[in-house]
Amino acid sequence: MVSNLKIIFMIITLIISFGVPITLGIIFCKKYNGTFKAILIGALVFFIFQMIIRIPMLQVFSRQSWYIAMSKNHLFFSIFLGLTAGIFEEIGRFLGFKFFLKDRLNFENGLAFGAGHGGIEAILLVGLTYINNLIYSNFINAGKLDEVFAGKVPQQTIEMIKNMLINTPDYNFLLAGIERIFAITIQIALSLLVLQSVRDKKWSYLIIAILIHMLIDTPIALMSMKGVNVFILEGITMIFAIIALIYILKQKGLEKTNAEV
Repeated sequence: MVSNLKIIFMIITLIISFGVPITLGIIFCKKYNGTFKAILIGALVFFIFQMIIRIPMLQVFSRQSWYIAMSKNHLFFSIFLGLTAGIFEEIGRFLGFKFFLKDRLNFENGLAFGAGHGGIEAILLVGLTYINNLIYSNFINAGKLDEVFAGKVPQQTIEMIKNMLINTPDYNFLLAGIERIFAITIQIALSLLVLQSVRDKKWSYLIIAILIHMLIDTPIALMSMKGVNVFILEGITMIFAIIALIYILKQKGLEKTNAEV
């Protein structure tokens, strides 16, 4: 059986994954006129560069001998995953600002772009997954999972779903939602950094954004592979999010100062 507490935590994470992006979008659109386009471009950039290009590319690579060999070295593999995520997402951001928001390179649109980028990531990677988790949990508790998937899904996959939902600690299902709040904060900060790269015509800021993205993703991926306690992982992510928030507030202050000059 999947415990009631797990189901409650799944629902909370589902609400966060959809609710936070939607709420931020509404707030930004009401507070800052004309930011809807930035939200949309931010979301499209993530969808295209991650879901359409990078993830399918990694799936193709996963069948290659060099990739399989590299995946056995957790350090190199983590660096590879972090670097490719940084390259695709940050270059995607750069192109989004440069070609679709070139006349809107201000702080407000940077916030909105990051909210769209991180928001669609939360919805696609966590929100939709947790809809499935809740459906599967309902089938498990009703004793119908095997019946529903009989002949459609390999028995090994069915057992894997059962094991994940029944044996994963309760708190993991809540932490997944909290992590999305941290991730959206980081995505907004990176969007502001890339916006500055486009606005000031400084490639160095883009390179810094790619490296920061890699430096955030790499240790998290490595420690996950090593089985490090999830609270440590989320604690590190929270630290990155706090640093990102400080940067966002600093950029807000600079934008305000420049507007007053």
